Amino acid sequence: MTNQIQVGIDIGGTKMLAIARDSEIQARSQITTGKDFSAADAEAEIDRFMQTLSTPPRSIGIAIPGLVDGQGTVIACDVLPNLIGWQPLLAFSAICSIDVLNDAEAALRQVVSDLKPQTVAVVVMVGTGIGSAIYVNGRVLRGANGWAGELGSIPIGIEGKTLDAQASGAAILQQLGIDADRLSTLVAANDLTVVRSIESAGSSLGMGLAALINLLNPESIVLAGGTFRWQGYLEAAMQSAERYSLADLWAGCRVQISPHGGDLVALGASQYIKSARLRF
Repeated sequence: MTNQIQVGIDIGGTKMLAIARDSEIQARSQITTGKDFSAADAEAEIDRFMQTLSTPPRSIGIAIPGLVDGQGTVIACDVLPNLIGWQPLLAFSAICSIDVLNDAEAALRQVVSDLKPQTVAVVVMVGTGIGSAIYVNGRVLRGANGWAGELGSIPIGIEGKTLDAQASGAAILQQLGIDADRLSTLVAANDLTVVRSIESAGSSLGMGLAALINLLNPESIVLAGGTFRWQGYLEAAMQSAERYSLADLWAGCRVQISPHGGDLVALGASQYIKSARLRF
């Protein structure tokens, strides 16, 4: 019987999640990353995870929080700068089929598996940074070089600060000068400064969502990423998005949190698609 195990790897700014699946998840592993996390660290963890599997997988999908070229090389990654220049195909192509892609596009694969082909849909990821992926009438909208969807890089407001600098998880922590654990403690204590900072960031994200809605007229926007778990962030984003969207376009768009939680990117990455860069 043909091996149906597919591995999805989600490498993010705070964690690296590996999932092995066929019709169901068969194995999973998670480690902490961080600014100093390197290509060597990633390869070592993937090797370790592969050793736990009873048989080599049919495919591996590796999702990166940055730009990936047509050869699967990481060419830009602000969240994990030590991954720039990494070529996972060189390390793992002898084992099985390999796909390297942006994390938002990986999330989009999982999302559109439940949508009809003619849908216009957007995935927005908010974690350490902000990214998005766009699906239009059966195809991913990639742009001229395959890099469309850098929502975090757009300027919002008269000062020209990027959305990443105003609304990402990293921006909130940097503004407050604390880590995520301390933030959770202060939110639980209803610290007014922290709550206002989270709500302000959420409002900025809402402007970005409104820009997507007004430009693309999507039927669906799926939100994912750990920052949405922070109290007040989602609510502020939704209020701001509605305020700045054209009323008819807002009414025609369903905005929702992904039901797959923190597994979304890894699940999408595990859905290896032959010639993915040409069609999906």
